[in-house]
Amino acid sequence: MGKKFPNWEDLGPWARLSCRVEFAGLWSFSRLIPLLSWRAVRGLAWLLGGLVYQFDQRGRAYAKANLEMAFGGEKTPEEIRRIGRDSYRQFARSMLELFWARNFTADNYPQRMVMEGWDEARALNRQHRGGIFVCLHYGNFEWLSIAGSFERLPGCIVTQRFRNPLLGPIFDQLRAISGHRIVPQERSMLVTFKHLKAGGNIGVLIDLQLDPRLPSVPIKSFGRWCSVTKLHAVLQKRTGLPIIPIESVPMADGRYRTIAHPPLHFSPEATEQEIAQQCWDAFEGQVRRQPEGWLWAYKHWRHLPEGEDPARYPFYAGRSGDFDALLKAEFAPGEAPAEDKA
Repeated sequence: MGKKFPNWEDLGPWARLSCRVEFAGLWSFSRLIPLLSWRAVRGLAWLLGGLVYQFDQRGRAYAKANLEMAFGGEKTPEEIRRIGRDSYRQFARSMLELFWARNFTADNYPQRMVMEGWDEARALNRQHRGGIFVCLHYGNFEWLSIAGSFERLPGCIVTQRFRNPLLGPIFDQLRAISGHRIVPQERSMLVTFKHLKAGGNIGVLIDLQLDPRLPSVPIKSFGRWCSVTKLHAVLQKRTGLPIIPIESVPMADGRYRTIAHPPLHFSPEATEQEIAQQCWDAFEGQVRRQPEGWLWAYKHWRHLPEGEDPARYPFYAGRSGDFDALLKAEFAPGEAPAEDKA
């Protein structure tokens, strides 16, 4: 099932000491980064991301396998390595710039983000009294969330628990600086549903693999099956609210195009799987065009479907009866979309 971390009361003395030391280091770091210039933060992220890429042998192997699967003969080995390394650097930027975001106000954030489509998103939001915003771990997804609230579209952010329970409040405070409400992952479906019915908004990251025993649906990304959250699809079916794709695209000058796209449209008969698939499809083109913005050092395709050629999936993919059952529950025999053979 999902990760289950012990409560503070269940930790032993050494574990608590380790948590406190880790907390002190992160707290100090979170206070230091906002004192640096934005240019210095970008340079530090470039350096740290490159170093982690060199030393993170496991993550580097995941990134290489994912990129080779996604792009095959389209890109040279040198391009694969560059994209993998730059993906690490972009993720490092996202984390350091989250700490630096303490410098943001409602007046100055557009200096770092080029806002597109948010007037239309606000108008749609007023019309429907709420909305479901979906995005990927792409570009600076942390600033994307912060900007959404500065654009007068505050909402719920569902957060995962940390192994170290002292770290969560640091990140919660940063993610709420522009007005978001932080919701713990436990019972998030019920809380977000009530929030939407009361006229609120929610944001959902839709691209990370989810244990098929949890509330998930199978989708195809880059032509391969994976299981992802179905939270956004379930809520759309229950509320009828629009789903609005939003994304943060890195620009050459260091800023981000922070885009609220037009809402996706679904037929009344659309299944949760079809809604989730359409949401992913709204983003895959951008990931293909500028792949270094995505989180490649992650096991996105963990499950090898029954009857599939293992060579078409990354080396870490393995058989899962639970995933096969999820596919069979969504598609009658012979109805699942055929695998792309290219």
